[in-house]
Amino acid sequence: MEVLGESGRFHALDLGIIALYVGGLLYLGLRSRLSRSAQVESYLLGGRRLTLIPFVATLVSTWYGGILGVGEFTYLYGVVNIIVFGLPYYIFAILYAIFLANRIRGGEALTIPDRFRQHFGPRSARFSAGIVFLLTTPAPYLLMLGVMLNFLLGLDLWIAIFLGVVFSTVYLWRGGFQAVVRTDLFQFTLMFLGFALLVGMLLGGESLGQMWRGLPAGHRDWRGAEQLTWQVILVWFLIASWTFVDPGFYQRCAAARSGRTAARGILISVGFWFLFDLLTTTAGLYAVTRLPDLAGRTGGAVATYPLLGVAVLPIGLRGLYFAALLAVIMSTVDSFVFISATTVGRDFAVGKGDAATERARIRWGILVSGIIGYALAISLPSVVALWYTLGMVLVPGLLLPILISFYPRVTLSDRAALTVSLAGVLTAGMWWFSPHLIRWLGGSVTTYPLDIQPMLPGLLVTIILVPLLGRTAYAT
Repeated sequence: MEVLGESGRFHALDLGIIALYVGGLLYLGLRSRLSRSAQVESYLLGGRRLTLIPFVATLVSTWYGGILGVGEFTYLYGVVNIIVFGLPYYIFAILYAIFLANRIRGGEALTIPDRFRQHFGPRSARFSAGIVFLLTTPAPYLLMLGVMLNFLLGLDLWIAIFLGVVFSTVYLWRGGFQAVVRTDLFQFTLMFLGFALLVGMLLGGESLGQMWRGLPAGHRDWRGAEQLTWQVILVWFLIASWTFVDPGFYQRCAAARSGRTAARGILISVGFWFLFDLLTTTAGLYAVTRLPDLAGRTGGAVATYPLLGVAVLPIGLRGLYFAALLAVIMSTVDSFVFISATTVGRDFAVGKGDAATERARIRWGILVSGIIGYALAISLPSVVALWYTLGMVLVPGLLLPILISFYPRVTLSDRAALTVSLAGVLTAGMWWFSPHLIRWLGGSVTTYPLDIQPMLPGLLVTIILVPLLGRTAYAT
């Protein structure tokens, strides 16, 4: 893929500020270390003592890692970004705070596969671990990080992504979850500061009303520039149910000092997400009028925020803004690598062993997760397309079983839970793959069967199977 290659635009002062950010990040992360005798709970969840402020900072920064994808979507489709990437996630996050946060903190399961194991059995737990691993692959965020480092330093993409893996994960080896939280506090502050500076400079040059009137009509339409159908928008809403099965949400709720801390923290986080969405969407809309030829430039729409920063910000502020962009991405990379490592080193492991053994497995999992993420990142096409596909295919396999584990109106055996999860993933996956297969066989189909998005039949199959298998499991 083409990369940005704009490193010549950066002054030594800007690069120095970015170097200070990376140095500060490593300093904070490497200061977090645990004793050899610390329990696995301390390594995974910081001893379950996470207070309100760090809870909010780590949740907000981690959940917003796809910053270049947000810029790409806003530039191409307009204000519909808030409808697709904002509103549905606020709704599901609020529901999570009301119905799940306290139950997670009150339970003993440290991860989603742990919960499957406790409520259903080992086979469904292993399958859920596979889904969690795919959902938390750091690959799209490593790609964005590599693109950013290419933009800043002119490095080849494969080298840039490799450096991104190292800088984002080296401190996880010793500090675990505590290192993630400590660095997220720093990056949370930086991400808001950077985008506030960018939007402030944009407003100083052109009023919000002038910018709005200069937008193409489609970019002002809530359905977007390409008039997204109600079904596509509905699927984006359903994809936001990803929140219910998001391992990052689960991890932070399990790590909170109390269920009340977790619930309050999520509700406060929704306010910060809304504020950041206003900043990023405003910046993306300004880019449409300030950079009208962006589609024809190197990097295309994925370069919206980097190129806008170069065009608008003076020396010094430019370095601070690019440090903020890196902070948004890197705060998600380290969290996803750590969750993936936990999945590899603990949830897939045969036999648990003592605390030292489990920590060692998770640390090797960090290496495995980084390598797999790196391999995927150098071959990815579009960040937005990857989110959409993963959400459509994988979420149906976890959503209903995880909700049943909290509200067991139906009892599922291990085999039944595995069947429901597998059926949801396979149905959605086959629905997604069918037009590709037909084209490969020489056909000309470009839409999904019955023009229905894959997530809908995937969820429908699980809804049908749960009462059928649940009654059978309950009877036995």
